[in-house]
Amino acid sequence: MNTKKELKTFFTWLRNGICFSVTWFLILRIIASITLGLETVSINRLTDMILWTSGGVLIFCLIFTNLIIKKLGFTARLTIFMVLVTVYEIGYFYYRGIFKGSGCVYEWLLFALLVIPMYLICLAIYSIYRKKKGELYTFALQKYQQERKTVNEA
Repeated sequence: MNTKKELKTFFTWLRNGICFSVTWFLILRIIASITLGLETVSINRLTDMILWTSGGVLIFCLIFTNLIIKKLGFTARLTIFMVLVTVYEIGYFYYRGIFKGSGCVYEWLLFALLVIPMYLICLAIYSIYRKKKGELYTFALQKYQQERKTVNEA
């Protein structure tokens, strides 16, 4: 493994992920503020949002680059990521006061109804992607085998 290359990939993904996530959540925050009629957003809230989204991106980068986990496939990495980011989000929701005590059944149900379908959608997308790549690989292999057979017979 080329550690220098993995570090470069890790920090590139970290930079891009933080930029994308913070921008996306800032847009959502602006829309929420306009909808609720709020004219200002506190620096503390913005800082909290930046730190929270950066933590999620850090988890993603640690799981999906080969910097720490060397030999796992996409499905295993996705599962580990979903578990870790779910625990991270729950901790954040308790920190922000969204969840209190043991929580309400409806809060947990809503949370589960958001997280589980997202995980299943990711698995479905990957399954379709993997199937298409497998078909392309099989076609290319059959073409190569046919060419080799033609060359060997001549």
